[in-house]
Amino acid sequence: MRTSKLFAAMTASLLLLAGCSAPAKEHIKAPVEPVTNDIPELTITGAEMNANEWYQEMCDEILQFKCNCVVHSHITNQDVKKALAHLPSDHPEIFWLGNRYSASTVTDGSKVKLGLLDGLNEEDIPDMAAKLDEKVSEIIAGAPAGSDYDKILYVHDYIADNTQYDYAGANRDKSGLCHTTYGCLVDGSAVCEGYAESFTLIMNKLGIESGICTGSNHAWNYVKVDGKYYWLDITWDDMDSYGSGYQAEHTYFLVNSDMLLRSRSVDWTQGYFPDCTSIDENYYVKNGSYFKSYDRDEVISYIESCADKKHCEFMFADFETYKTALYDLFDSGKVYKASNIDRDTMKYFREDNMFSININF
Repeated sequence: MRTSKLFAAMTASLLLLAGCSAPAKEHIKAPVEPVTNDIPELTITGAEMNANEWYQEMCDEILQFKCNCVVHSHITNQDVKKALAHLPSDHPEIFWLGNRYSASTVTDGSKVKLGLLDGLNEEDIPDMAAKLDEKVSEIIAGAPAGSDYDKILYVHDYIADNTQYDYAGANRDKSGLCHTTYGCLVDGSAVCEGYAESFTLIMNKLGIESGICTGSNHAWNYVKVDGKYYWLDITWDDMDSYGSGYQAEHTYFLVNSDMLLRSRSVDWTQGYFPDCTSIDENYYVKNGSYFKSYDRDEVISYIESCADKKHCEFMFADFETYKTALYDLFDSGKVYKASNIDRDTMKYFREDNMFSININF
């Protein structure tokens, strides 16, 4: 799961024209209408795993920084493999385990041996865990006292703005801290797993239901807000791939399944896979920048309302409306009717799969 946003944008046509200035006479590259992927017949394994007493015993031992533990059931290497796949969602604070493991039969059950990430020393792990816990507490202390939506937005933006996507780590075959909450929150460098696990870890501490799902060699989150589930992808909302100085965007902030599946497929095995059908709490809906039709004056007015932010994001409800807006605003240059747009400094980013536009001015 080492897909960077930039790579995905190139291969899945997520971002056909990025970081572009928009001279009025220069024709933009035509957007391509996305195809929504189907959800496969899923095997949901989380509840079954958590019902295993041996799994809970193993987790308890690992949380005490033990790499060798005994569980009171006879289990196989395949059982341990499945357990380790669930661990990031259930205990994202566990960052120190590598890919080596074994299970052997003993008198009263099984002995499980777990290897550390390459480069880690067992005696250093408690101090590292304390640093992670301290960082999480620091982040939570800065969370707003308002609604769950406000807290989720704060955590989303914090992780995106304080984490550098680790391209070198993504291209290495071996696992490292960049795949973990420690890499993301303490080192400030991670790949998608680190982003997703960090979000779930902080949500757990805030008492907000969240988890991790996977597909297309990628990891992202679900989260529950006011009784409804939504998808969230912080990795792809991080603007690192376009250089420094860009704020987090919110293209994948609380979207439904139809929107998400334009950009990825889903692995057939998931710990849990919620039914995400609502956009009530979507960032653009909440901020009055989700347009069901294209009215130039309405969009220009919204752009002007963002003058103090130096940053503006908006989304359209369907592809045809998005395409009409894209050509009118940028191909025909009508975006320059906005009083806060400077032709020499304005840059815009578009995500054709999500029908969204992000302007920096």
